[in-house]
Amino acid sequence: MAQHDVSGAQTKGDLLHRIQERYGSLRKSERIVADYLRNRPGTRLDASITELGRTLGVSEATISRVSRALGYEGFPDMKLSLAEGARSRNSFANIPMEIDENDSLVTTSGKLASLLCASLQGTQRLLDGERIERAVEALHRGRKIVFVGVGGAASICDEAAHLFIKAGIDAVSYSDGYTQTIAAATMTPDKVMLGVSHTGTTETVATALQLSREKGATTIAITSDATSSVAKAADIVLTTWNSATPLIPLYGDFLEGRISQLFLIDLLYLGLLFRAGEETGRNLKATGSALEKHYMRKAPDER
Repeated sequence: MAQHDVSGAQTKGDLLHRIQERYGSLRKSERIVADYLRNRPGTRLDASITELGRTLGVSEATISRVSRALGYEGFPDMKLSLAEGARSRNSFANIPMEIDENDSLVTTSGKLASLLCASLQGTQRLLDGERIERAVEALHRGRKIVFVGVGGAASICDEAAHLFIKAGIDAVSYSDGYTQTIAAATMTPDKVMLGVSHTGTTETVATALQLSREKGATTIAITSDATSSVAKAADIVLTTWNSATPLIPLYGDFLEGRISQLFLIDLLYLGLLFRAGEETGRNLKATGSALEKHYMRKAPDER
């Protein structure tokens, strides 16, 4: 059985910071403990190690291993850190641990730029060449492309439809479950539905993809969880990078996730342009010319 590198866990920082750094090396049962602690920053844990193990359905040994893996001498030391250490960092859910609310905005911008770059590089490493080629081919052959997403993912779908329409592709974007279901019910084998969901747990997106698939349409998913319901409903899954630390659902957004989704949309767009060749080139020129005529040649007070 693999052993934890306990020495590497002797890091500076509060409990949340240590969980952020070590989460990826924890076993599945140990992540249950880490998730429980992470969702209770700045609180007092009165339960004994036995009581906590019973609550979480894990053994006392598992809790002890988590304590040592995070660089603490034992469970009591970790309990103290839970109550005291978390008070010094920002309390905003889903904000990357590296970003401190006490930093200047210039410092924050540097950290954010690094995090976004890391997200793009992580997504690039996860890219499957065969899958991306299949996705581009499906989009190229599709008579119509329907993008579906909710919340932040909906804005990515809107941008995707905007890009594809300019290239002369029949594309639409739907952000509510009602319309997504209607669109899915009328899908045919010559159409494509692409769903975007960072967590992969967006029920309406998964349902729309599954229904479209049953209608014979090709379905594509962009998600960070290749085992999620959204991924399972798709013929082709394109995976984005995901932080080792889990999100707190519905609390804000995963900042690094949106840039990764947009990266894959742009890649699909470029692939489609190159695959279609002169046809999309002519369409881009035509739409650009039309927009220029409509907007750029108006008097300043009419714009």
